[in-house]
Amino acid sequence: MLRIGLVGIGFMGRVHMLSFTDKPMIPNAYVKNGKLVAVCDIDSKKLEQAKKEIPSLEIFSDYKEMLASGKVDAVIIATPHYLHPLMGIEALKNKIPVLIEKPVGVFTKNVFELNEVASQNPDVVFGLLFNQRTNPFFVKAKEIIDNDGIGKLKRMNWMITNWYRPQKYYDNGSWRGTWAGEGGGVLMNQAPHQIDLWQWLCGMPTKVRAYCKFGKNRNVEVETDVTAYVEYPDGGSGVFVTSTHDAPGTNRLELIGNNGKIVIENEILSYKKLLVPENKLNETATANLMDPKNAPQFEEVIYTKKELGDIPWGVEHAITIENWINTIEGKEELIAPGIEGVKALELINSMLLSTFLDKEIELPIDSNKYYEELMKKCEKSEFKDTWRV
Repeated sequence: MLRIGLVGIGFMGRVHMLSFTDKPMIPNAYVKNGKLVAVCDIDSKKLEQAKKEIPSLEIFSDYKEMLASGKVDAVIIATPHYLHPLMGIEALKNKIPVLIEKPVGVFTKNVFELNEVASQNPDVVFGLLFNQRTNPFFVKAKEIIDNDGIGKLKRMNWMITNWYRPQKYYDNGSWRGTWAGEGGGVLMNQAPHQIDLWQWLCGMPTKVRAYCKFGKNRNVEVETDVTAYVEYPDGGSGVFVTSTHDAPGTNRLELIGNNGKIVIENEILSYKKLLVPENKLNETATANLMDPKNAPQFEEVIYTKKELGDIPWGVEHAITIENWINTIEGKEELIAPGIEGVKALELINSMLLSTFLDKEIELPIDSNKYYEELMKKCEKSEFKDTWRV
């Protein structure tokens, strides 16, 4: 059985750690096809607690020492965001398969370096914990889109404002809500899964204009409220709205093509397909709007958990970890290849850069310019640790 090492045993690291035991933090979130043999953290108290809970664990305070120990076959990285690319590069150079928590990094500049090392080591499995790619509703949406079920994308609207976080959430750690500690706010910490799904379903836009509100309704340095408009190369457009201070919030995704529409909200997926393709509609016949027969006709299919199945939060993490292990063993293909992580990160960076510079940003972004602007924020940040590199 594959010997797994884990770097970082904060909240999510602890979730992953206990998923390898018979007492996971999340009910039924078991990883059955690998064995956790080692953990690494700079906090000695966390290491002591881990050793009490799993006495067989090897413990390390230096991740490089763990990677060089010969005691792990593969490693999961669940440390602060800034460290993800550095630790990923070290693992790949040591020929050790690696699975990185979201986001893959804070700025594209060093994630491109990570991807370059990955390309030089193609036989070393590099995955990301984008566990929402296992969500049955988004899997179904992807299937419909890939089968040309909505046709050419015209419009994407996603309002996801149910990331409510009180001030106490930010006050629990000096690194939270800071440029030097987290490298961003709702885009970097809460919404990366949805931003990954956005590009996974729609592809990458070519232009971004965003309005990020920093510290809106919360005493933090970073963005807590975002509205972004994007344009796609084939003429489609999109709007993405997210926040951490709306209560109750909304999570509604609309994907509209020239031949159909998908809506996901409240654990329901509605798929409406035009019975007559848009390019064959008789526009003169629809002039009389009072006659329902003259309106475009469609058929609707409704999917719920009953039809698609239910994967509770936390169990998705375990499924993604098991997929990564099976990929290492040659049994499956990765749900979320590591090199794809830069796409979601580029969207995040472009939205922030658009606000920093107060202008529209063309993709691909200037990664050096983003890094320069981010470092200006970090220099003034209240968090003074050494994570940012």
